[in-house]
Amino acid sequence: MNIERYLTDHRQGTPRQILRLLRQGRVTVNDAAVDSPLTDVVKADQVRVDGMAVTGRQPQYLIFNKPIGFQLSMDPTSAHSLGSLLNTLDQVRPLKALADLPKEATGLALASDDDHFLTDVAAQKWVSTLRLPLAGVVTELPTLAADLTFSAVKLVPDTLHQTTTATVQTRDLNAAVPTLLALKAINGPVSRVALGPMALPVDLSVASYRGLFPTEIDDLNGPLESSTDSQTETPSKLG
Repeated sequence: MNIERYLTDHRQGTPRQILRLLRQGRVTVNDAAVDSPLTDVVKADQVRVDGMAVTGRQPQYLIFNKPIGFQLSMDPTSAHSLGSLLNTLDQVRPLKALADLPKEATGLALASDDDHFLTDVAAQKWVSTLRLPLAGVVTELPTLAADLTFSAVKLVPDTLHQTTTATVQTRDLNAAVPTLLALKAINGPVSRVALGPMALPVDLSVASYRGLFPTEIDDLNGPLESSTDSQTETPSKLG
């Protein structure tokens, strides 16, 4: 059996993840690093990923709809943390969160027990799409249009209810969220509704989470052969 099939059978990730493991030199057979998916292995071989014996335990990849005011700590005993939202089975996992969404914002947050996955996602420098409600019919926000923190600003006024939905894109959440919260017309929370190719599922209620699908994991990791342009390309448009 080749190493690619072996790692697939032992639930070490999607086919593209397994190729990534091999290319990153994270797979060893009998303490020797292997990078070819065609390397043969037998039952007596000691196969390890990141120095850990392959046992069939699948890494965990989670997407949360983070409530406002919640920290990104995965400690289940810490109040107002992502960890406090975990069910009993997931609490025993050594999970970490992608440390990018301020506690003042709500919406899409990621967590995993695969440190390399979180590192790879962070390296893509994906654009975050933020949404916030505004009071009144707002047709322009000159302060945001002139702010290089934001790569796109879209306003959708609702004349019937006298409200406006603003959607913006940014790569600098630490600067963007305070700027948005300081808007005089803001009338609700700032919510991240997308991170690069990953949109917040419409059926994922606030304070809940689910596992990522294999295609979502691959999309967030970015291409195997990535250039500067492909890493920073904005995958969605506000139109």
